Amino acid sequence: MRIICIGDSLTEGYGVSRLENWVMLLNERSEHEFINKGISGDTTGGMLSRFQRDVLEEKPKYVIIMGGGNDFIMGNNPGSVRANIMAMVHQAYHGRIIPILGTGLRSDAETFRSDWAEIADIAYLNDATSAQRDWILQFCQVFKVKHIDFYEKFEIGKYSKSLLFDGLHPSKEGHRILANIAYEALFN
Repeated sequence: MRIICIGDSLTEGYGVSRLENWVMLLNERSEHEFINKGISGDTTGGMLSRFQRDVLEEKPKYVIIMGGGNDFIMGNNPGSVRANIMAMVHQAYHGRIIPILGTGLRSDAETFRSDWAEIADIAYLNDATSAQRDWILQFCQVFKVKHIDFYEKFEIGKYSKSLLFDGLHPSKEGHRILANIAYEALFN
């Protein structure tokens, strides 16, 4: 069975080798084929614009959709982020592909890169990501969509802060935890 994962740098695996991101790690644990369609820096609008090519034309059984962090970093309206995610979910259903939504991760203010802090308000980013998680959980309940709650399971304080190497992106160890979270949500 083919499963496409569409998203941003958290999906692509920014900062780790191609074989160390959570999507590729799932391929090692499962007989299913996970295909990484993450692009660092992408927004949900970018994901929606490439959804036809990267997902619908590929005809997977499932698509894992996870994004929104870059939208919030750039100050995009949460309503537009939600509309883009909702559009991808409904396009997946129309294409007879089962959508699964992933929640984003909380960032760590202490280790957030100082140059990024000049263009992004980390407090707003974390507040928006938390509100987005709440919306995703409610949306999934209403529309009977499966979800992977990376946000809740990848609690920064619960693990070492080294799991986010720059305050935003998971380290190699962080990606192992994300793979475990996804595996549990998908197969247990």
